[in-house]
Amino acid sequence: MPMLAYTSERILAIYDDNYEVDILNAVVYTGNVLALYMSKPTGFKYKSGMYLFVKCPDISSFEWHPFSITSAPNDDYLSIHVRTLGDWTTELKNYFTKACGRSTQRRGGNRMRMETRGYSEIDDDQFPIIVIKGPYGAPAQNYKKYDILLLIGLGIGATPFISIIKDIVNNEPVRKGGEKKGPERAYFYWVTREQGALDWFEGVMDDIAEYDHNHLIEMHNYLSSVYEEGDARSALIAMVQSLQRAKNGVDVVSDSRVFSVVEIQQ
Repeated sequence: MPMLAYTSERILAIYDDNYEVDILNAVVYTGNVLALYMSKPTGFKYKSGMYLFVKCPDISSFEWHPFSITSAPNDDYLSIHVRTLGDWTTELKNYFTKACGRSTQRRGGNRMRMETRGYSEIDDDQFPIIVIKGPYGAPAQNYKKYDILLLIGLGIGATPFISIIKDIVNNEPVRKGGEKKGPERAYFYWVTREQGALDWFEGVMDDIAEYDHNHLIEMHNYLSSVYEEGDARSALIAMVQSLQRAKNGVDVVSDSRVFSVVEIQQ
């Protein structure tokens, strides 16, 4: 019976709609993470928390790989963040590394379209072909059923939550006739091992901090450290963080408006 269910799902997946998308933006981050910003196909509707499948014919004509969607439903683009953990993802990152470089210049945006830092000045004709299919449901897509959210992401596992917190800010809860439009409060905790990983969603977090006028989202970054307990370097980081935060409102570790806690691992 399990094999029948699996085989049926595989056969049905063959007939799913496939979309060849244009690459609007590509950024390669430290920590071997590739962020892709793609055109949204006509009729492609999804909820935050869902995922899609990606194929790159230049790498393999039959391999599909799932990735959580990091853009919000009412953004006019699709985005995913790919961590290189195998041959296919490594090859994909290498293709885009050759076609674009990293930049910290910020693109224009507004409250309905929050974008990350970084963009490519390379003609998109030099990018490999990307084909997607989906979207597909996931448990996180039901977040609107709850008044208060506690979102905990570890490393690249935070990707579905990035879409959720963007969507909450884009659609602040409005009650009309007692109808609930979304969560009234969300607490987002993100734990990473490396300081470079804080770059992955730096622009998104800065945008949320800027546009979340009603303070619906509370964000916390936790950076694991290898320093021994009582190490003077940890105390120095904490002191510099506090001074920088008080003076400029920017965290010295993450270089964003979100304060990062450097934790101790023994």
